[in-house]
Amino acid sequence: MVVVRRDRGFSRGELLAKASLLAGGAVLAGIPDALRLRGWLENAYGAGASLVEDTLNGVVAFIVPGRDRYSIAQGAKSATKGGIEAGATPAVILTLDRFLPSNPSLSATAATVLNQVALTVRPASRHGKFGSAFANLSFADKAKVFQTIEGFGGADAGPIRFLFGNLPDLVAFLAYSEAGVFDRRHRRLRRRPLGWTLTRYGGTADGHPELKGYLDGRRAAEPNA
Repeated sequence: MVVVRRDRGFSRGELLAKASLLAGGAVLAGIPDALRLRGWLENAYGAGASLVEDTLNGVVAFIVPGRDRYSIAQGAKSATKGGIEAGATPAVILTLDRFLPSNPSLSATAATVLNQVALTVRPASRHGKFGSAFANLSFADKAKVFQTIEGFGGADAGPIRFLFGNLPDLVAFLAYSEAGVFDRRHRRLRRRPLGWTLTRYGGTADGHPELKGYLDGRRAAEPNA
């Protein structure tokens, strides 16, 4: 069962992400039954924190590749920092588990589904650098995992397809937001968010000088004749 609770101490980015997830709360309530029908419920209950983090690191690297080891392993990387170095993975886990608590947790559910489908796409992904089968996949095979999930049919498919239909957007949103560097205790940013650098955002300000000058070299506005 999914339980929605009131809480404080989250950033603007997480608030917007939370609003998106809450809209589908009723759909996500069917997640445990969907997992049970596919024989994955016990796997979700048994998914430890390290496996969940490993798996979602693989997702973050897939959505916003960087220079981290997960991006390198998938064969799609960037010369600049990516979502993992932006701190997106903890923010994704927090958003899934803190704002829509469920049993098993949404982060464990996401990890379980991704890893189970990864094994059907590439059975050898069970063995690799990471404990997560999904994280061991190439970039192209990760895309096949999401494609496979999109094609799920049956009465149990709705909750799973809804979760994974929104997960890439959630990851991208949080990777480019301030969530990964927001100090909840002191209510301030610990450092400049990576998303600001990637998008060349100048940061918050009370205003910016917009005057570019006057036409034809004039130095002041002239009154109408």
